[in-house]
Amino acid sequence: MRNLVADLRFALRTLAKSPIFTGVAVLSLALGIGANTAIFSLLDQILLRLLPVKRPAELVLLTMRGSHYGSNWGGNAISYPMYRDFKDHNEVFSGMFCRFPLDTSLTFENQTERVQAELVSGTYFSLLGVGSAVGRTITPDDDRTPSGHPLVVLSYDYWKTRFAGDPRIAGKKVIVNSNNMTIIGVAQPGFDGVELGNATKIFVPVMMQPDLIPLQKEFLKNRRQRWVNAFGRLKPGITAARAKASLQPYMHSMLELEVQEPAFRNASAFTRQEFLKCTIDVLPGSQGRSYFRQQLATPLWVLMAITGTVLLIACANLANLLLARAAGRQKEIAVRLALGAGVRRIIGQLLTESLLLALLGGMAGIALAFWADKLLLTAYLPSDSQGLKISTAPELRILAFSLGVTILTGLLFGLAPALRASRPNVASTLKDQAGAVLGGGHVGLRKALVVAQVTLSLLLLIGAGLFVKSLNNLRNLGPGFPVERLIGFNLDPSLNGYKPDRTKLFYQRLTDSVSALPGVQSAGLAAVRTLEDNEWDSSVTVEGYTPPRAGDHPEPYMNQISPNYFATLNVPIIAGRDFTIQDTQEVKHGDSVDPSEENWVPAKIIVNQTFVKRY
Repeated sequence: MRNLVADLRFALRTLAKSPIFTGVAVLSLALGIGANTAIFSLLDQILLRLLPVKRPAELVLLTMRGSHYGSNWGGNAISYPMYRDFKDHNEVFSGMFCRFPLDTSLTFENQTERVQAELVSGTYFSLLGVGSAVGRTITPDDDRTPSGHPLVVLSYDYWKTRFAGDPRIAGKKVIVNSNNMTIIGVAQPGFDGVELGNATKIFVPVMMQPDLIPLQKEFLKNRRQRWVNAFGRLKPGITAARAKASLQPYMHSMLELEVQEPAFRNASAFTRQEFLKCTIDVLPGSQGRSYFRQQLATPLWVLMAITGTVLLIACANLANLLLARAAGRQKEIAVRLALGAGVRRIIGQLLTESLLLALLGGMAGIALAFWADKLLLTAYLPSDSQGLKISTAPELRILAFSLGVTILTGLLFGLAPALRASRPNVASTLKDQAGAVLGGGHVGLRKALVVAQVTLSLLLLIGAGLFVKSLNNLRNLGPGFPVERLIGFNLDPSLNGYKPDRTKLFYQRLTDSVSALPGVQSAGLAAVRTLEDNEWDSSVTVEGYTPPRAGDHPEPYMNQISPNYFATLNVPIIAGRDFTIQDTQEVKHGDSVDPSEENWVPAKIIVNQTFVKRY
């Protein structure tokens, strides 16, 4: 310990004598360590962190693979009846829950705002081990009667910001999508749901789905609609592979019953056969479910690799500088060795200087990292990522990572120069023989470091050039239609309690009113906004098409649009025709109408060129 204190004092005096070198070294390290810390902070929160729940490693997420005869409302979804079947008939889970995210309109004390909500089953909170800060959470008793449980649980953060942390909030009334509901409690701090990118503000029993989504009143009964994410908690000793093997036979028996339903009456033998080949998959659920995680994974890993390369370049540069400084300190080191200092003692002294430099650079880098994170989040997060909660405040695990990188960096750029400098030719050095000072080994190492710097720098420059070229190509590519004089906005009447018939009339009047405005050439409607991430797909049977390999079934993404939609976007129809008002009048909801009925009229569809070429 006494030697360490002495080494630190000497290192401080040595670095203070060379302020320019010290400043350059600290700045280089601050940029390298800070960049790595900034990217790791984002990577940790988005890709690595587990759910803040009880034993997250036991959680799994169920998803169905294969040709689904119906619609998918989001990834990794199954129908609610299928979830109930698995929940009631399995031997591998200690419990299951389901959830579905949605936007809602919440009114409290005459103030209305749009909030992110989750429809959750009664086992949601208990299975996750999430308690309440105020009142109670949703329980299995709130999971019995459709439309019979108008209850709300607030997230802790939303309770603090919207309701000022009112300790008597339980029992107060709110209006959610024009439905009167009662707040029964507040979830424990730190829990905002199980989906990264959708920070849930209110939790509502899944039994209230018909009231919150009035356009889809049959979701709780309909097996043709996959919409809930179903999670299970594995029993002790049960693996995901064993759970999958156990669930598959039961699921197949349920599929055998489903193909007997009226909805399959118009399905071909091939469609039925492919549907019966569906399988269940059991995915890790410890991180919940996230579409943003899939989007950001590759960019974050690429950025981590780039910042790591930048740090390696900084290390090579500093190692070269330290070798140059060591040449000027050879006589000092030779004198120490001549006076009896051991080689280990000399190496320890030189490494102490390197680690002190790294520590100073690391401290500056940490401050730089959290500033850089704020800048990155402000500038580059998608515009629809308001629900993505990323902290830029220092956290213990991030500080631990930064400390580890700092120590590793100090050893990386300091070890080789220390080993080289600690073995001078004492006799020649003391006689001021320069040739002995700058031996061939020193020159060879410095040349190798220069080659490494140039190689890594060229790698970064080439990658940056290709990246800029790709960005330029994307900028010049455009969306595929002219965007000049094009205006879009989003309205959802169902948030105000509009029923299906009233909603249809509202949209028709809205289109007519907007089209009649001075200066408006045309107007159209779309269920999914233009160029927005779309997770709404549907199984399709294409006449005459046979999948080239098992599992390659047509399930294209789709959108529901009005007449004049393509004309408004100035997208030409190269074959066939556009929709007309008569088409919209003929369409009936395929899930609530028996296809065998005489008055059933199949909906018209328009496909794009990619669909035609592929199928």
